[in-house]
Amino acid sequence: MPAFVARLPSRARCVVIGAGYTGLSTALELSAIDGDVVVLDALNIGEGASGRNGGQVIPGLKLNPDELEQRFGQSKGAALTDLVGGAAQHVFDLIKRLGIECGARQDGWIQAAHHDAALDNLLNRAVQWQSRGGDVQVLDQAQTTRLLGTSIYKGALLDRRAGQLQPYQYVQGLAAAARSRGVKIFEHCAALQLRRGEGGWTVTTASGEIRAEQVVIATNAYSSPLLPALPHTYVTLWSLQAATAPLSAALLDQVLPGGLPVSDTFRVLRYFRRTDDGRFVLGTRGAFRDALNGGDVARVRAEMLDIYPMLENVPITHCWCGRVAVPAASIPMLSQPEPGLTVALGYYGRGVAMATRMGGLVADLVNGLPPEESAYPVTPFKAMPAAPLHRNVARVAANVMRFQDLFERRVRGGKR
Repeated sequence: MPAFVARLPSRARCVVIGAGYTGLSTALELSAIDGDVVVLDALNIGEGASGRNGGQVIPGLKLNPDELEQRFGQSKGAALTDLVGGAAQHVFDLIKRLGIECGARQDGWIQAAHHDAALDNLLNRAVQWQSRGGDVQVLDQAQTTRLLGTSIYKGALLDRRAGQLQPYQYVQGLAAAARSRGVKIFEHCAALQLRRGEGGWTVTTASGEIRAEQVVIATNAYSSPLLPALPHTYVTLWSLQAATAPLSAALLDQVLPGGLPVSDTFRVLRYFRRTDDGRFVLGTRGAFRDALNGGDVARVRAEMLDIYPMLENVPITHCWCGRVAVPAASIPMLSQPEPGLTVALGYYGRGVAMATRMGGLVADLVNGLPPEESAYPVTPFKAMPAAPLHRNVARVAANVMRFQDLFERRVRGGKR
């Protein structure tokens, strides 16, 4: 691991708060013009979502292309669709250009349908992307079973633009590349206060103050009230993941024999892949807390065994959880609350590709691009109405969806 600088400078052209994919990608883009960039993080590099995610590099957003064009108009919506559709390619090109060793493979991603109606939705999504040149196809049940090694799904969408990587190695690679271009990175250096004054901003930390012409906030679901409304611009969910011990050769032939990462369409989705050292990793929605307890491992194990009963005797060696930011608009937020201040967050399960791509969009604004000319919509910065209520509703909704999923699985089991 590189030895990052220890002394906080008094000035910088830009201070980036958050050393995850968005913050480091922004710093990298800015350093191409001016290396006078400082990145601050309250934790370690990648200790938030950027180091703990499922490693699936997925193009696009939760909204389909037609929905984006309906929301933003045909011209802007089409440009936005093209941008987000190319986000995964952007990641793999960046990894190649920077020489980051992170097990990156661009060989596809599968979204598996748990019932016929979900498969119809995937077919609609595939048609929309195909009409825009996306390398996307729908698999029937036999093809899906052959690639996944399980017969519980009705079919799937296969997106060849996508892929997978080791997320912590990737974020560390971005940090090393940024540092090599002159970016100064400070871990365990929380931004405690933000003040606007003549000529720019002052960021206060426990290690001192730093003045900057521009400030970028890229703290996603780990945002503090640096701006009073900031933690209320999204709803926080928790994702829970676990990894098994390396699988035997016999199990590797049975569990994900196609080797592609997968997400499914259950209301409380499961996402899973195999690592380079042969472990099986699965994630699902976690409890609404940062700390793990004894029931978390059991819960992830139950999800694993629902898909792959043959894993019953394989031990789980690692379990972890982390926060996910769900923005009000269901797409990532890019906003400029005040002159010289840019906020980007809220990737909702599409963070590896989209948070990386967001770095260039943020850098464009920092470099003076008028917001109305941005390829990505720059929206007003405001708290969600009744934000605490939304969080309570999310808790209730998550439990309801979990019970609905369990009921459907019991029905499926009865039909076997």
